[in-house]
This record gives sequence, structure tokens and C-alpha cells, in this order.
Amino acid sequence: MPTVHAIDLAELLKGVPRGSWVAISSDETHVVASGPDMQIVIDTAKNLGEPEPIITRVPEYACTLVL
Repeated sequence: MPTVHAIDLAELLKGVPRGSWVAISSDETHVVASGPDMQIVIDTAKNLGEPEPIITRVPEYACTLVL
């Protein structure tokens, strides 16, 4: 079974508009790309050299999100 760990995304996602799709670096240190379209965000992250970005969507409202 893979190891599971919690990531606090609050600081990382500060300033990213609610409802946006986000590509996070595979080392979980920074946002690589964000925008309203998931596929464009994935393509942008890969074009910027992040071959396996973590993709998530910023919630429309404040909540606890477990991935």
C-alpha cells in the first residue's frame, strides 16, 4: 500500500483564484500553473518541465479538502 501524507495547501494556493485548476510541482513546493481549464493547466505544467504535476481544483469556498 502506498504511503499517504497530508499536505497543507493553504499557503501554496494563496492568491490563486477560487475555482481554478492548479498544477503543483511533484515535490509539492510550488504552483507550476493555474487557470480555468484543466487540460491547459496540465499542458502548461508539462511544457514548463514538470512531467508529473499534482492536479487539483481550488474550492469555490473555504473548506477542508482531503485528496
